[in-house]
Amino acid sequence: MATPTSESVARALLKSSRYRAKRNGIRHTLALSDIHVPTHCPVLGIPLQPAQGRAGPASPSLDRLNPLRGYVRGNVVVVSWRANALKKDATAAELRRIAAFYTQLKPRP
Repeated sequence: MATPTSESVARALLKSSRYRAKRNGIRHTLALSDIHVPTHCPVLGIPLQPAQGRAGPASPSLDRLNPLRGYVRGNVVVVSWRANALKKDATAAELRRIAAFYTQLKPRP
């Protein structure tokens, strides 16, 4: 089976984002050229691995930086499904508080 190309992954992400936008009444003006698919997740550093069928943790996922703006140029980035799932609807401040809390904990013997 052939490995998906960056362009084929971008096409799939564009198609699914159009579907979600229409279903949820979200603004969508993206074009294929607006979607850059990196080799690694820019958040977690793991290699992005497109899945056949259901998305896995390393599957590419299109994240809206500001969900209220919709799928528009400059408001989306491709990250891993895992990074996007961790973010969900948390704010940057909430994520920093979570990170600070777990960083200060000492492992139990």
